[in-house]
Amino acid sequence: MQIYLVRHAIAVDREDADVTSDATRELTPEGVKKMRRNAKALRKLNVRLDAIWTSPLIRAAQTAEILAAELAVAARVRTIDALRPDGNFDVLTAELRLSADSPGIALVGHEPFLGEFASYLLTGSRAADIEFKKGAVACFEISDFGDPLRARLRWLLAPRHLNEMS
Repeated sequence: MQIYLVRHAIAVDREDADVTSDATRELTPEGVKKMRRNAKALRKLNVRLDAIWTSPLIRAAQTAEILAAELAVAARVRTIDALRPDGNFDVLTAELRLSADSPGIALVGHEPFLGEFASYLLTGSRAADIEFKKGAVACFEISDFGDPLRARLRWLLAPRHLNEMS
């Protein structure tokens, strides 16, 4: 299985007068534009997804919808509470194990959760300092769903790399 960790695109600032809570922060027009561009670069890489799972926070859900539209993902975008900023690795890995027959799933979420989850998949620890810029994408391959769940990093692309590819 290929899993793609995707950080949400640029969202409005927390200090914006229209923001009532962190969960309601939407993507900016620039964030939408850049995420569409990033998704087009993923299409050039022949990224194939069966499903997109997203944090319930608005900015992540909007990012997931852009990915689904640009990559023509037939399956519905699925909200997974374990992808919240304070999400639960055990719940997320259990969900991944239930979908082990899926060739490709994108997980759309937030920092520092995504960086820590990437570290966990690679080392079993949250200690590695892996950073996901807004709109960054990493591809991991999981071939064995035993315990502990481990993955191999295939690539990690910052937004500027995706921009150059699109």
